[in-house]
Amino acid sequence: MIHTVNIAVLKNGLSEFLGKVQSGDSILVCSRNKPVAKITPLASHPNRSTKGFDPAVKIFADLEGPAIPPADWGILAGADGAR
Repeated sequence: MIHTVNIAVLKNGLSEFLGKVQSGDSILVCSRNKPVAKITPLASHPNRSTKGFDPAVKIFADLEGPAIPPADWGILAGADGAR
């Protein structure tokens, strides 16, 4: 179903209209009764916990330890040793 709404009404009831979009409806947004935009549901919304997850990627590093060995920490202070 497509709901037609003017901007002021949309602003005052945004949560309600977004709920309709989540249910599969579309919103035709108008300015002075002239269409300016259409809000439609996303085709698929990935679970945030798996975003960017690729089972083919293997990590062979210690992700809990320092990024550089402690012996090299001195180079972070600069040539003169000051921090």
